[in-house]
Amino acid sequence: MQKNKPQLGKGMAALLGGHPGLQTDSLTAPIEPRIETRIETQPMLVDVEKLMANKGQPRKIFKEKDLLELSESIKENGVIQPLIVIEKDGMFEIVAGERRFRASKMAGLTKLPVIIKRATKREAMVMSIIENVQRSDLNCVEESLAYFQLMNEFELTQEEVAKKIGKERSSIANFLRLLKLPKEVIVSLQKDMLSFGHAKILCALNDDETVKRFANEVIAKNLSVRELEEMAKNAKKPTKKAGTVNKFIAEQYTQLRNRLEQKTGYHFNLKSKKNGAGEITIKFSNEAEFNDIFSYLMK
Repeated sequence: MQKNKPQLGKGMAALLGGHPGLQTDSLTAPIEPRIETRIETQPMLVDVEKLMANKGQPRKIFKEKDLLELSESIKENGVIQPLIVIEKDGMFEIVAGERRFRASKMAGLTKLPVIIKRATKREAMVMSIIENVQRSDLNCVEESLAYFQLMNEFELTQEEVAKKIGKERSSIANFLRLLKLPKEVIVSLQKDMLSFGHAKILCALNDDETVKRFANEVIAKNLSVRELEEMAKNAKKPTKKAGTVNKFIAEQYTQLRNRLEQKTGYHFNLKSKKNGAGEITIKFSNEAEFNDIFSYLMK
């Protein structure tokens, strides 16, 4: 089957529409030739004015408090870890270390230690994403968007992204599901008003209005992930009119469905009938997700 670009949810598409890191024509652009520059085995000092941010940088939010703390540390100890850069038109584009770059400017430094790498646009982006993800420097929305960029711009599957990053495929799938949440909920995640644990539960709800209502209630009442989980379970309980399935069996099915979703990262629906028969349904949101499910089942 032909690989397809993953589709953003309405919330993330509206939130990030027109963002330079989401070039929709990048798949049809020719692969860039390698940048002809030397590789320094030792760090070298470069003027701050010659350093520029990487537009493909997965980190979108730099917290002022964290930058101030790092700035104070740099004033006291200097920049211990060099920035990774690529040389571009007489300037140096930062592949890894933009946070150090920003804090160093706040600290008043005029030169910074860098290591020059030879890399294509693809290699530079992958290095930047991996460096941030492995250092746990990204919030869950930024990490989700980073994985989306790898899949969208370089036609990678969830399995291939997982291999590059060193995570389980189901973990990548769980992050990508966040991009389908409503815009208001995504903004709350970016502001750390909701956690990744909250987000995973909200992703399992099918109705956007319910998702937004639950998210607002979590924020207003400072509810834990466990408390939100109970809210979600109660919302899914069948009414008396529709409740023809044994309560014990229904609870077992809920546990089985949750285990399946945690194991695979896909949405499941389990239905039971009085005669012992039933059905298992796997839900998908777009063709790319269908292809991933098909590949997973054919292993």
